[in-house]
Amino acid sequence: MPRLPRQLEALARMLTYMLCHRPDEFGLVLSEEGFVPLKQVHQALVSEPGWGFVRRRHLEELAAFSQSPRFEVASEAIRAVSPGPARLRRSPGEMPPALLYLAIPPKAQERVWAEGLKPPLGQELLLAARPELALKLGRRRAPDPVLLTVQSRAAAGAGISFQGYGEELYLAPALPREFLQMPPRSLGKEKPQPERPPRPRPTPGGLILDLAQILQGPPKSRSKGKGEPAWKPGARALRRKRGVREEK
Repeated sequence: MPRLPRQLEALARMLTYMLCHRPDEFGLVLSEEGFVPLKQVHQALVSEPGWGFVRRRHLEELAAFSQSPRFEVASEAIRAVSPGPARLRRSPGEMPPALLYLAIPPKAQERVWAEGLKPPLGQELLLAARPELALKLGRRRAPDPVLLTVQSRAAAGAGISFQGYGEELYLAPALPREFLQMPPRSLGKEKPQPERPPRPRPTPGGLILDLAQILQGPPKSRSKGKGEPAWKPGARALRRKRGVREEK
C-alpha cells in the first residue's frame, strides 16, 4: 500500500478518529452504512483548532490516493473503510433526559416558533445533553445561534421516540412547538431604519444659505423692457441728469 504524503497522514488519523471512534464528539451522525455528508465532515474539521486549512479536495484525495483506501467517497458522502465506521446508535424509545438542547440560526427562529422543529430531508434532529455542546454545533451554521430548550421527557411521554447516539447526543423526529422553549426577543423584530440627519437650525446672527439658490444666481427682475434689467433705465436717467448739470 503506498504511503500517504506527510500533509495527508495527520488528516487521515484525525478523520479515522472522527468516523471510526467518536463521531458524536463532533456532532456527526453516520447512516446505517456508515456514511456522513462530506459537507458536514468538512464543517466539523475546520471548526476544530488547527484544522482550518482543510479543504474538501483533501478529503477526496484521501479516498482516492491508494489502491486500498481507508475511506470511501460516494454520492457526496464519506465513510471509513478500515477499521470501519463507528456504531453509536442505541435502541430507539429510551427515556431521554428531562431537557435537551439545539442551537439554530437566528433567521430560522420565527419559522420554528410557528411550525416547530423539523429535521432536514432524510435526516433526524440532533439534540445535545448540554447547552454548551449545542451552541458549539450551532456555530457551524451561524456565528450567533439561538439556543432552544427541548422538553424532551414531556415529548417522550406524548409518544415521540428518542434514540441515544454516543455519550451526549440524541436523535429525534420532528418536534411540535409546544415542547420548545426559546427566547422571544428577536421574533417579529423589524430591521432598524437609518436615522436621518437633523435639519440645521438658524442661530442668532447666523444665516442659512439655500445652495440651489446660490447656484442659480439672483432672481431675475420683471421689467417691461425686452429682457432689460430694471436698474438700466434708472442709470440712464441719472447720467442724463448729470450731463444737464455739467452744461450749466
